[in-house]
Amino acid sequence: MHPERQYQDGFEWRRVTPTEVLEAARKHERLIEGRIGGARFAFVLHDLRGAVLSTLNLTDADLTGSRLDQAQLVGTRLRSASLFACDFRLACLRQADLSKSDLRGVSMRGADLTKARMREADVREAVLAVYRGGKPLPETFDGRIPDLTSAIAVGTDLSDSRLNGAWTLNADFSDANLTGVDLRGADLRGAVFKGANLQGANLSETKLSGTTFAGAVLTDAIFNDALLEDANFRGAIMETGLIGRLRGKGAVLPGEGEEGARPVMDIVEDHATWVAAAGRSGTRADLSGRDLTALNLSGRNLTAAKMAYAMARRLVLTGASLVMADLECTDLQDAVLVGVDGRGANFERAHLNGADLQDANLGLLESAEQPDRKWPARFTRARLRGANLRGTNLRGAVLREADLTGADLRDAQVEGIVLDGAITAQVRSK
Repeated sequence: MHPERQYQDGFEWRRVTPTEVLEAARKHERLIEGRIGGARFAFVLHDLRGAVLSTLNLTDADLTGSRLDQAQLVGTRLRSASLFACDFRLACLRQADLSKSDLRGVSMRGADLTKARMREADVREAVLAVYRGGKPLPETFDGRIPDLTSAIAVGTDLSDSRLNGAWTLNADFSDANLTGVDLRGADLRGAVFKGANLQGANLSETKLSGTTFAGAVLTDAIFNDALLEDANFRGAIMETGLIGRLRGKGAVLPGEGEEGARPVMDIVEDHATWVAAAGRSGTRADLSGRDLTALNLSGRNLTAAKMAYAMARRLVLTGASLVMADLECTDLQDAVLVGVDGRGANFERAHLNGADLQDANLGLLESAEQPDRKWPARFTRARLRGANLRGTNLRGAVLREADLTGADLRDAQVEGIVLDGAITAQVRSK
């Protein structure tokens, strides 16, 4: 484990008062607006611990080397700011904008970066010159590695940013946008990338022991010389060639079931017995993480089956029952689900790009004993780009933050549908 950040003995940061901060923010706003009396927000090597800077526009500000641990920066605009070697430990940066900022050598240990924007940010190692005794030339150079250990970066946009060599142990990057990110040499042990988009990311020479990529998009990602022991790629979207290159290196890969696992069709048959006998005989199907590519399970009863993280591209399920089934993070790209009964099913973070769900029943499942109890089909953060939902019953379905780009919803029943944060560009509805 890496050491905690150490500060030079005897060095004292100048404490900033709230009044000074507000006055500096007002002058900075005048500068941005081109008004008289403007001045850059500049607090180099200052103590801003616990400061409340939420919603301020601090674009191009200079906070080099300052302490902002436990500061409140919710929605703060710090685009192109100089944040070199800053300390943001346990700071709240939810929905802050740090795009194109200089974050070299930063400490964000335990910081909350939920839905922050960090596009094209520079989060590489900082090299600081160390002067002693008033010498005109530096005696040594101190390398300061960026620390995002245990940071919460859920839904954060880090696209095209540089995090070479960063410590990100146990950080949570669930549903983050990391397209094109440079993570070469980063320590990602125990980090979570569930549902994240890492298309084109460079993860060469990274440490990935215990790292989770469940449901992540990893097309065109690079893993040269990465340490993969115990990394979990179940449900991840990866090219066949990449899966082949990573095989035998200790990682759990998409479609890999347990050795000696029962044939899929035997499991499906046993499950039908279990459903018909209300659980008194037979066995509930557990196809989690299995390779179901291009299988034909048309008309099969898969009510309440476990199918999460399965690799099921081009799977044919025409007329099948998926009532209350669990398909979280399942790769169902180009699958055929025409006429399926998926009431109450869990499709959260599932990949359904190009899938055919025409005339499917994805409406509410109502309790026979308690009519007021209803279970919706759940598609939170699911990818449905170009999916065919024509004539589909989507009453009450939950599609929060789902990607419906180019989907066909003509003649679909959408009463009570939940679309908070969903992407609906180019959706066909008429």
